[in-house]
Amino acid sequence: MRLLLPLICLNLVACNLVPQPEPSVPTDATRPALAPYTVSDYVSNLTAQLNFKNGAFNSNARIGVSSFYYASAPDTKLIAGQASGLSLQVQESLLTQFTQLGYQTVEYKLANSLTLSTNADSILTRDIKKLNNRQNIDLVITGTVTRQQHAYIVNARLVNIENKQILSAGTTEIPINVMWGSEKIQQRDGNLYRSEY
Repeated sequence: MRLLLPLICLNLVACNLVPQPEPSVPTDATRPALAPYTVSDYVSNLTAQLNFKNGAFNSNARIGVSSFYYASAPDTKLIAGQASGLSLQVQESLLTQFTQLGYQTVEYKLANSLTLSTNADSILTRDIKKLNNRQNIDLVITGTVTRQQHAYIVNARLVNIENKQILSAGTTEIPINVMWGSEKIQQRDGNLYRSEY
């Protein structure tokens, strides 16, 4: 018992000599900001440029909007990763904005019939067998995307399909973080996404 009491005291003194950890201070990690405007806002600039026509133009001409590819491989390299969503949004925004300006736009991805499934329905398709053989289009808006360090450079042209004449052209710069933050890895809806770099 005599030895037990000094050992307890020694143990208590030793505990007081061990430095206590600093209390952790909660920090709010700054999240990278998204671009100040939406893709549609940046495409509005492109639409305004394309609206200035440089040649004979039939006001009843029917306009289609094609997909945008990387400029380095316009017929083979589809835009992938986060740029894929950007490319599709540029295409959809151009179609919407030209329709709102009163042009005769064509939805050439319209199938011959409505497709119904248990949880959705669709009339849009990319299956060539489900589309009309003749796509009555006079003009097409097409373009390319070039990746820069901070932004995508989008170049677009309004082209007469019959004689390949470019009636108008435009370019705009869309920040890389317009649809996604600048993190290299993100979690969205329970899935991990790695951005291009």
